Amino acid sequence: MEDNNNENPIIKDEYEIERELQKGIWRIRFSPHIEKAFLNYFLKKYIWRIRFAVSLGVFLYAAVGILDPFVAPSSKEILWTIRWAVVLPLGLSFLLLTYRIKKEWLIQVLHALLVVISGVGVVAMMMFISPEEDFFYQAGFMSIVFYTYALSQLRFPYALFTSFTTTFLYLMGDYGIVQNSTKGLLEGAFFLTLANLIGIPVSYLWEYQLRKDFLLTERLTIEKRKTEQLNKVLKDLSYVDDLTGIPNRRRFKEYLKKEWERSKRTKRPISILMVDIDFFKNYNDSFGHLAGDECLRRVAEAMSKNLRKEIDLVARCGGEEFVVILPEVDASQARKVAERIRQAVLNLNIPNPGSETSGKITVSVGVASTVPQEGMSEESLVETADKALYTAKREGRNKVVCKEIKS
Repeated sequence: MEDNNNENPIIKDEYEIERELQKGIWRIRFSPHIEKAFLNYFLKKYIWRIRFAVSLGVFLYAAVGILDPFVAPSSKEILWTIRWAVVLPLGLSFLLLTYRIKKEWLIQVLHALLVVISGVGVVAMMMFISPEEDFFYQAGFMSIVFYTYALSQLRFPYALFTSFTTTFLYLMGDYGIVQNSTKGLLEGAFFLTLANLIGIPVSYLWEYQLRKDFLLTERLTIEKRKTEQLNKVLKDLSYVDDLTGIPNRRRFKEYLKKEWERSKRTKRPISILMVDIDFFKNYNDSFGHLAGDECLRRVAEAMSKNLRKEIDLVARCGGEEFVVILPEVDASQARKVAERIRQAVLNLNIPNPGSETSGKITVSVGVASTVPQEGMSEESLVETADKALYTAKREGRNKVVCKEIKS
């Protein structure tokens, strides 16, 4: 028997689901992996129904005792003792245990045992009444059989075992202890057999449909999970620049807005770098667009290596322009980052005959920093960085120019 763990096993393969669905109506047990998931599902979904069934069963078992003085007045004390001093405490104890036990099979076994004890209790009551009075308790025993199949939420194997066991114990008690007449014994056997014949398909079809619903639910869950994963991939792709593999302008705007709002709440600084490859048009004219594309990829990689992972963001804004977001970085720290990037690109030693300064691929960097205040917007930070970049290019390129927005 399988234990119920706190964590549900996740069925990842929809083909497993399809194979189980194709097995047909006659088999109500899954492969081990899916069976374990099903038992977790069953206990979580039906534990409250089990508690309700036990509560109702205990209440009815005790409440019927009100009729004992009318049906068997001479034996009412012993009948009440069996009902309220034996069966009722056991039922309430099991009800409390359902809040503690986390194993589906154990709950099923204890529930089945409780039903069997309830049936034995009826047989015991019949020992203390006359054969003329036992018709009422025969009807009560049939109610236990119907409870087992239709109300208890016992799964089919447990329900079948429980009902057959109680029926057998009843017939043996009726024959060997109560010593009912042959006619009475045959009547009891007939009606209990009829109750079982009615209950068996009811219990079986209930569990079969329950298992089928579980498989269909799991299939929908898998499809939903795949759709969510696909949507995430598509969203991620919409944020990535196809050429360089780094985030694009759309991702830059979204991330800047988020970090700007966070900086405003925490009163912490934020900086951005506007980076432009110097004389890139001349490089393309000299070596062609394929070489230009490779140059852009190498520059993007060099920039990424000089940033904090998962915190800073570098994005390509179009052409040879890049932007870097530095959360919680002030002006002096941002200048240092910008200088590292400028030097890293220079150290790539990519020849650029069209460069009017160094003969290599270089970058100019405009830096802007501030602590966001009320009335300010992230666009002002971008505009300031853009002006700083323009100054760096005007002053000879391959430079870093830093501007700080004061509150």
